[in-house]
Order: sequence, then structure tokens, then C-alpha cells
Amino acid sequence: MTKEDILRYVEKEGIALIRFVYIDNDSVIRSYAATAEVLAGDLNTGHNYAMAMPFFSVLDDLVPGTRFGCTGELCGVPDPETFRVLPHVPASAMVICDFRHKKDHADCGLCARSLLKTYVSGLKYDANVAMENEFYLVVRDENGRYAPFDQSRCFSTTGMNLQHAIVADMVRCLKAQGMTVEKYYPEYGKGQVEIVYRYDKALRTADNQVFFRETVKGVAQNHGVIASFMPKPFAGSAGSGAHLHISLARDGRNLFYDAADEHGLSGMARFFIGGLLKHMPALCAFTAATVNSYKRLLPHSWASAFVCWGMDNREAAVRVCPGAKGSEAEALNIEIKPVDGTCHPHLAILAALAAGMDGVENRIDPGPPLMTDPYDLAAEQRRQLNIRRLPTTLGEAVAALEADAFYRSVLGDAFFEEYILLKRFAWNRYIEHVSDWESALYMEAF
Repeated sequence: MTKEDILRYVEKEGIALIRFVYIDNDSVIRSYAATAEVLAGDLNTGHNYAMAMPFFSVLDDLVPGTRFGCTGELCGVPDPETFRVLPHVPASAMVICDFRHKKDHADCGLCARSLLKTYVSGLKYDANVAMENEFYLVVRDENGRYAPFDQSRCFSTTGMNLQHAIVADMVRCLKAQGMTVEKYYPEYGKGQVEIVYRYDKALRTADNQVFFRETVKGVAQNHGVIASFMPKPFAGSAGSGAHLHISLARDGRNLFYDAADEHGLSGMARFFIGGLLKHMPALCAFTAATVNSYKRLLPHSWASAFVCWGMDNREAAVRVCPGAKGSEAEALNIEIKPVDGTCHPHLAILAALAAGMDGVENRIDPGPPLMTDPYDLAAEQRRQLNIRRLPTTLGEAVAALEADAFYRSVLGDAFFEEYILLKRFAWNRYIEHVSDWESALYMEAF
């Protein structure tokens, strides 16, 4: 859609407010709204922000030690191709912005969406990507505590009945925005939902994920409930992931598939897996981006806890999905499991693609697939197979990222260093917090 198309549509449909959205590098979706009367100017100029805003934290703090302070500005420049009406908000629409230099709208090096656009434009292949979202429907109980919306069982039709009005509204709104919704079901956790939308090219999928999060949360609010993408909202319940599925194609042919291989995997796919495994500890800093993320990545949880790969192995960090019978050549893809809905989708997809392509370019052998639960192996067996534990905390993931110079080359010095500061700040705030559990355990015991 062009700027002129947007202006005509807004006038014709009576759109009153247009949200100019950006995603900061802590994955918070933020925005200002332009009225229809000033829309033409804002589509051309964008909106100016303090240079620190891309690295503003989820706590609405500037990170200590940041190079960005009270001086300097960037511009949030709208991408007209992302314009969509928001069916769940009357007379409203939304467009996604890139951070650019204020003076000439040139690349500033601080925008994850721009970095992803530049990266995929340089690929020799089409990167097909999907994000497979789980989330919880949540209410507050009589004491004000968060509680699941329902107590239904995994995949149960009872859950479908209880969730129907909310989920049907979500599906309607997602479809109205041009997204192809393929599946829905109540997941393993009480009140947990999974909605799957169709894969697309990398940038389009990352943008769709922003609209998905906004729409799911907005529709839930309209129904008086909370939709939460928090990875582990309830102790003892299933975590919520946003599993990342990737395949590479050329001229419509899936380059990850090889009918002659016993597993249907091409050499390119194996090398791509090798790159993912090599960089997986650092990759987690992008894909499992909060302190809460690591409470989901536990053994025996089907979320993945070890750096390994396997064919349809739900305990492996990288799972090969062969596809349904008769569609293997088209559908085979690689799933990255330690990913959740708190990640910045553009940044997570960029980091995963770059890691995989490092494997392709350097022919990194991933070794044989693991056909069992890695946790069931003896420690010595895991050592011999080079199966390592994923980071168990955000602090460990940040340390792994800092030690992996590869991502400095992918992101550039300023982005790389500021992202580490941002995530280390989150980890330090967490470890400084004294929880009710600690007080109950230690206050009178010592």
C-alpha cells in the first residue's frame, strides 16, 4: 500500500486514529497516534524520538552505562506496506515504523527491523519463517491474584467451548488484517491457548508477530480478560513458547529437503543446524529474552533444555519437522524451540538466520540426530556427544552472547554492546529483588 492509498482509505473508511508503532529492543510495542487530519504529514516525516528510545527497558528505565542520554534524536519512519486496520479498536489503524537518522532518514544501526531487512535482502535464498504462539488467558481472582481463565484439559473440546467467544473474535480480527490463521486449540496448561498463523517471508512474519501480539491482547481486553505471552506465568504449569520454524527456498523449491537422505534432510539443512547449535547459547539471549524465559526451559518439559538436534524430538533445542505424508518436499522445516513471545521478533529471526547461515557458509557438521531425551543420558554420554545445557538464566545467556563475537559482526558494535547492557540490567534488577518465597524461607530460620 502506498501513502496515497492509505490517505484515500482512511478518508473513505472514517479512520480517526492511526498508530505509528515501533518495537523497542526490549520487545515492548510502543506507539504514538496521529489523527487523520495530520496523517499526510506524518507519513512523510515520521515522528522524532530521543536517541535512547530503541534501548529503553521494559521497566521504562534508561540502562545505567548506556551511551545514549538526553541528547540526540532519531526518527520513527513508517513503512506504508505495513498499514492495517485494527478491527478490535473502532476507527483505528496501525503502521510499523523503522528507526532512522532524523536528518536524512538514513540507517542508524539501532533498529532491529532495519537490520533484518538489510540481512534478508543480501541472502541468495528466500527465508520462509513461522512463529507458533502459545499464550495464557488470565483473570484476577477474588484476592486480586492472577489465575487461569479456565481449568480445561489439553486439546479438550470443553476448553474450546469455554474459550470460544474470545478465540473466535481473535481469529476474526487476525483474518481481517490479512493473516491466514491455520489452527487453534487449548494447550497443555489450564487456560493456555495456541493459535497458529501461516508462514511467510522473514520480514513479513516478524511484522505479523507484532500484529498478532497486539490483536490477541487487544481482543482479550475487550472481553475483560488478559492475554499473556509470559513464558512461565504459573509455577507447575506448562510454559508458553513461540517456536520459530525456518526453511530456505529458491524458485519455490525447499532447499532443506533431499529425498535421497534417510531423514529427508539436505546437506544445507544439516549445516544450518550446525550453525544454530554452535551459536545456541548466545542465540537464547535474543529468543528467550526475559528472566522469566528460563523458568520454561527445563528438562522433561518439551520446551528444550539442551543444545542438540533431533528428528521430531521435542526435547531438543533444534527439532526437524518432516511434514505430513505427501507434503515432505514442501513442508520440511527446522524448528527452534527455546523461543518465546517475549522476544523481539525481528531480532530473534535475524539472529537465528544469521547463526544458521554461518553453519551453511562454514559447513558446520551438527553430528548425528539425537533420538532420545538428552536428560536421560548420563553426563559422560552428553559430554561425548557435545550436548550442552542451554543457559539456565538470562545472566548466563548474556554472558554467552558477550563471548560470541559472531553477533557483534551481525549487529554492529553499538547495537551489540547496548543490547548486552539492556539484558544485563534486567538480570541485575532480578537478582537484587527479594521475593516472598525468600522471606518465607529465611526470615525466621536464621
